[in-house]
Amino acid sequence: MSLEYRLTDRKKALLSAIIRDYITHGEPLGSRTIVKRHGFTLSPATIRNEMAELEEAGLLYQPHTSAGRIPSHKGYRFFVDYLMEAYLPTYEEQQFLRRLEQTSKAIDAILAQAIRIISEATHGIALAEPPHLRQNPLRAIHIIPVEGNTMVLNLLFGNGIRRQSVLQVSQSLYADVLTLLSNYLNAQLNQGTSLDALFHRLATVPLEREIQGYKDILLEMVSEIYAQAQRDEKVYLSGTSHLLREPEFQSIESAFPILQFLEQEQSIHQLFHRCGESHLQKSHHVYCFIGYENSYEELQNCSFVATPYFIDTKASGMIGVLGPTRMDYPKVMALLQTVAGNITTNLSQLFS
Repeated sequence: MSLEYRLTDRKKALLSAIIRDYITHGEPLGSRTIVKRHGFTLSPATIRNEMAELEEAGLLYQPHTSAGRIPSHKGYRFFVDYLMEAYLPTYEEQQFLRRLEQTSKAIDAILAQAIRIISEATHGIALAEPPHLRQNPLRAIHIIPVEGNTMVLNLLFGNGIRRQSVLQVSQSLYADVLTLLSNYLNAQLNQGTSLDALFHRLATVPLEREIQGYKDILLEMVSEIYAQAQRDEKVYLSGTSHLLREPEFQSIESAFPILQFLEQEQSIHQLFHRCGESHLQKSHHVYCFIGYENSYEELQNCSFVATPYFIDTKASGMIGVLGPTRMDYPKVMALLQTVAGNITTNLSQLFS
C-alpha cells in the first residue's frame, strides 16, 4: 500500500501544517508551537506521537536532538504530490506579472523581462532558455549575394522565428550558382526538416550530380546556420542574490557550489532537458525536482520548478525557478505558469 493511503487524514493535516509553517518561518517545529499556531485540538503529547510516526515514515526529521521537526525531501515530495492546494495570485501579484505585457517585441527582451519578474515575485533564481532552433523545422532559406564570396543567409523557422547571418565562403560564387544552391536547400525542407536533420543529410547522403561539386560550400553554409542557432541558445538568469538571503545558503560553503553551477550554461540546458525525460510532474506542464531528485550534486539542497512556454501550440522553450527545498511550491508553480502563459502570448503575437 502506498504512503498516500497509509497516512491518516490527521497525519496528512499535521504534515501539511508543519511544511507550510516551515516554508514561512524556517524554524523547526515542536508540538506546542503547532498547537498554538495551527489550532489543533489535540494535546501536545498526541502531536508528538504523530510527529514521531511521520518521522519514522521518513517525512520529517530532527536536525539535532533537542530541536523540533522539519520536513525531509520525501516530505516535500509528498506535500507537492498529495497535499498542496492551488495558489491564487493576489491582485497585486497579478498586476506585477502583467508588466510583461508591456515589454518590447523582441525575444531577448521578452525573456529577460520575464525572468526578472518571476525572480522578484518568487524571491528565487529565475532561469529561461530561448526557443529551440536546431530542433525546430526550417520553413525557408534565402541566400542573398553581397560581393565576391560574401552572402547573407535569411532563415525562417517553422515557429515564425527569423534569423539572418552574414557568411563568407571559401570561394566566390555567381548569382546563378547561389540560386541553384538555395533551391536545393529549400527542396530538402520537406515534412518539417529540422536543422539537425538537414546538417546530417548533407554530411551523409550522396548529392545529385549538379550539386556534388558544391558539397563543401553547402556544408559551410549549413555549418554557419548551425553555429548561429547555437549562439542563440544562451541562458537567461536573474536573481542569484536571492539565494544568499536564504538562511540555508548564507555560508560560502553552501552557496558557492550552486553559484558555480549557474555559471555553466550547458549544465543549465541539461537541467531543462531533463524535464522532458522526467515523470516528476505536478501537472501536465509543470516539472518539480526536490532535493535529492536533482541529478546534480550541487543542487541537492535545492528545488527546481520549470514549465514550458509555447509558440503555435508547440513547446518551444522553458522557464524555471531554483531555490531552497523550503520553497513556497504552490506560489512558485502558480506564478511560474502565469509568466509562462504571458511569454506564450507575447511570442505568439510576435510571430503571428
